[in-house]
Amino acid sequence: MFERFSHDAREVVKVAEAEARELGSPTIEAEHLLLALADRVAALPAAGLDHDGVLAALDAERDRSLAAVGVSASGFEPSPLPSKPKFATSAKSALELALREALARGDKRILPGHVLLGVLRPQAGTVPRALQQAGVDRDELRARTEAELDS
Repeated sequence: MFERFSHDAREVVKVAEAEARELGSPTIEAEHLLLALADRVAALPAAGLDHDGVLAALDAERDRSLAAVGVSASGFEPSPLPSKPKFATSAKSALELALREALARGDKRILPGHVLLGVLRPQAGTVPRALQQAGVDRDELRARTEAELDS
């Protein structure tokens, strides 16, 4: 599948891996793809989410989820992992959905915008909850991303 990825889309995957490692995650999740996309797809900053904004939204979602089960995240500082993180189901699904988005649009190459569309597609999970926490309209973000791909 990666043979269809443009250089920029492959770079998103590499940066997502680095984000996961830096955040101490043993797996690359859809949220790491979203972090990697933050400064690469204009629709995200247009929605008010640069890298720091995405990170803040994800942190707020993590804190909210932990609080729901009575756990406090205060004082928690993840440490970078020395090993290479593996792809988790959410990231694999997002990348597969990126391929489907490109095919449905008739595009031959997968661009970072397609990856963002793949990340936005699921209705449940960390990314949709974090975007909701940040006040982002996912439908509007999707429309902006599609318009960016069309230009």
